[in-house]
Amino acid sequence: MRRIALPLAMAAALALASQPAAPPGLAPEMARIRIEATAATPEDQRAGPAARLDRARAALDAGRPLLALYLVEMPWESARAWTFVKSASGVTTPEAFVEKWTATGEPRAETTPAPSRPRPLLLDAIAAAAEARGPTTYHASRAYGEDAGVAAGMYYLGDSGAVMQFARFVRELQWPVTAAPPALRAITGELNALDADMTRAYETMDRASHPSYISASAALKQAKTLNAGDRHAGALFQYLLARFVFAPLRGPAGADATAERIAAARAALPDGDHSVAELFLQLAEEGISGSQPAQRRGAAAVLDDVLPAYLAAIAPPATTAPASAAARVTITLVRWPYT
Repeated sequence: MRRIALPLAMAAALALASQPAAPPGLAPEMARIRIEATAATPEDQRAGPAARLDRARAALDAGRPLLALYLVEMPWESARAWTFVKSASGVTTPEAFVEKWTATGEPRAETTPAPSRPRPLLLDAIAAAAEARGPTTYHASRAYGEDAGVAAGMYYLGDSGAVMQFARFVRELQWPVTAAPPALRAITGELNALDADMTRAYETMDRASHPSYISASAALKQAKTLNAGDRHAGALFQYLLARFVFAPLRGPAGADATAERIAAARAALPDGDHSVAELFLQLAEEGISGSQPAQRRGAAAVLDDVLPAYLAAIAPPATTAPASAAARVTITLVRWPYT
């Protein structure tokens, strides 16, 4: 047993060493977000973003920087959105909101200089997903302003710009990586197959599962949008996120996740920049370190569902075997007796 465990530990250590370390700007940015959120966010809206930020800080302290970056997005964008609302406190009527909405305009992706060195693929994936949400959130904010009130509309108007700002922050992180990313492709077939699985499951699931289904469906929809726009890194990330959220709705896990299984999965990845897969492995590590059943089920989903789907998605597409023979049609003519 010792002879088997030692090579596995060495392989896992080498695989982990190939993953990018935390960039120097991430920890200071977390501190800045906390200050901004305290200054701009209404007290009754602080709990959720603060808890997420605490979780991101814990991930960074535990040596899971990719997970920390993923977790920090929500409080980052929330703080910026509330700062926008605070800066436009004079907008209190529907007419003033429409004027502000029109003047703000649909957000555009901010240009950033090309990196001098390669960066983890996950950064482009997260940034692409954020940029795809900007225009959709902008147009939805008009409806929110009309249906839920000016305050709601202003928040989502601010959020539509915040996601673009977050994408720029991510792209500007100094986070070099030496490994080459996998060759990505369109994953239309994979997305359609997951959509069919989710639709079948929805027909029989209980109402308590609907929130998870909605979250998974939203991620899948965004994956389809990114895939159609040839933004393959973002599409892959959102596709895997949809599978991660949806996996518990398929039923109990086949086996519990363990530190040994996670290490083995990491060591089995081929050479290259697998930062997208590494994010989910870090989610699994967080899951087994806690006591919440949902997180532990999510950790098992990473190993049993997400990682196999990732490896299949970065592999060349399966070719359809040609038919061995042309279809043969037999026609029988029957003569009507009185003609």
